[in-house]
Amino acid sequence: MANWTQALTICVLCFLGTRVWSAPPEGPDDSENEVQCKQTCPGCCPMGAPGMPGRNGVPGQNGYPGSNGFDGIAGKGGTRGVRGVNGIRGQKGEPGDSAPDLVASQNIKHCVWDRIKDDRDSGTIKICRFHKRQMNTTMHVTWNGSLRVLSTKECCKRWYFTFNGRECLTPVPIDGLTFTNGAESVNIHRVTTIEGLCENVPQGPVDVAFNVQDCRGYSGGDAYTGWNSVSRIIAEELPVTAEEGTE
Repeated sequence: MANWTQALTICVLCFLGTRVWSAPPEGPDDSENEVQCKQTCPGCCPMGAPGMPGRNGVPGQNGYPGSNGFDGIAGKGGTRGVRGVNGIRGQKGEPGDSAPDLVASQNIKHCVWDRIKDDRDSGTIKICRFHKRQMNTTMHVTWNGSLRVLSTKECCKRWYFTFNGRECLTPVPIDGLTFTNGAESVNIHRVTTIEGLCENVPQGPVDVAFNVQDCRGYSGGDAYTGWNSVSRIIAEELPVTAEEGTE
């Protein structure tokens, strides 16, 4: 009986102490008294009143920017737009400059012969008569036909153009040659083209002649021009200057 009375007394004291300890503390921390109460009388110590809510903390700093995300899938192409309305027709332009007379009416002549079979070894083979309209233009001439030279020894024949009996000097003569080493059994007729430009040919009638002679340093030999084929001379007047190459 005495033990039960002593235990009840301790619980009452713990209850009164808890009421006193729930007030704002004015002295040392009462956590030790609460522990002693719980150890002496378990279940006799009530919870204290909730404390006041604390203040909000200071806002934190912004975080680092995140990395870019992956590109999205390309969208589908849009539908084709409606065709626009035609614009207003522009005004008629000014007339252009007239083309030079030489371009508007090209001056060209084509002389042609079939199987001339000329066996001469020197002299004029054929003449193509031409009329040159202007002084400050250039003559363009072309030969196309078969040529051959035959000999029992080394020989060389030269075919060349003349204008009114004179070879071209500006910029250079217009010629071509055929050489043989003396093999008389080699009798080959080859179609050849000889072509060039000549300046300072006078205005008016021009005899464009195709001629043959020995090459410099050679003599003799049997020349043959136009065997069993078509031969032609083409003469043309051009508004250009023939520049002599230096390379």
